[in-house]
Amino acid sequence: MFCFWRRRIVLLSAATALLIVLSEPARAWNDAGHMLIARIAWLRMTPEQRTQVSDVLKQHPHYDSYLTDNCPADVAREEWAFLRAATWSDYIRPPKTLAPEKVATHERHKFHRGPWHYVNFPYKAGQPESALPLDPLPNETNILKEIETSQKVVRKLLKFDPGASAGVSHEANRAVRVCWLFHLIGDLHQPLHAVALVDDKLFPDGDHGDQGGNLLAVRPDAKAKPQRLHSYWDGILGYDSRLSSVCDFADLLSRDPTLATDNLEELATHKTPRDWAAESYAAAKTLVYLDGKFPLVRYADIEGKKSAEEKVPAVSTFDGANSRTFARRRMVLAGNRLAETLKAALGH
Repeated sequence: MFCFWRRRIVLLSAATALLIVLSEPARAWNDAGHMLIARIAWLRMTPEQRTQVSDVLKQHPHYDSYLTDNCPADVAREEWAFLRAATWSDYIRPPKTLAPEKVATHERHKFHRGPWHYVNFPYKAGQPESALPLDPLPNETNILKEIETSQKVVRKLLKFDPGASAGVSHEANRAVRVCWLFHLIGDLHQPLHAVALVDDKLFPDGDHGDQGGNLLAVRPDAKAKPQRLHSYWDGILGYDSRLSSVCDFADLLSRDPTLATDNLEELATHKTPRDWAAESYAAAKTLVYLDGKFPLVRYADIEGKKSAEEKVPAVSTFDGANSRTFARRRMVLAGNRLAETLKAALGH
């Protein structure tokens, strides 16, 4: 049973929850969050291990144009590239207006692989089961398959990478796959990257339910404007991606005794990406969908003005604070697991 996180989350009083809302620095699972996870991984690695990752990243096709671009003057290029490696997979997303045939040949966007970022294990509101279903909803590939393939490519166990872009050398593609490891391990620790709420009445034409919360609406508080549920969780800790802020927050989490390695039991028992997906799935059931009690309002109905904004559920101060406590734990787990994955893939 994947319930370690549930025992570890401190249930907060309303007064304490409000204090956290007012005082918590802004961080998230967006660029800031992925950089935070990479920073935690960096702190868990030896100088020799960091150098080994850096040597691979130097072969990346976007090493100069993105990974080391705008490197702060007081930071080594290798460290900056390490943190930027975690955000590269979002940097390559094409605009919706770009035609598919142009995406395929674009020097930046041709690397984009949308289905790699998630896996949709089905959840039905109110179901008693918290265990991960045997199979996800059908898709051409998913985050679990691509983490496995990325590990094999980095370890040089595959002669041919089916996900490689045309015109990219084996060494450059290996660096690309290292970046995918950075990003996908982070994504998998966001609960809504591992689940889709299936509801035949709300989503009769879709075979992926609410698409990981992308089709449902939520308000961060009673005064806030509606946003997509998935976006709320992506940014649950804010949006401050400045390097100083990321490093300060990583240091803060490193000093938190509740997040010390000895207190993260999952690290010892949940070793595989499927285990990590199971943690996210169980958390989505309880923390996101509130065991079936989360009011289901389609974002399209709000956007199209078919439903009033007042009908969109607002996150309570108490639930929001508990979710942020959980998100912090997921960041630290992801950072530790990323470090161990890189060590294993590169021979340590």
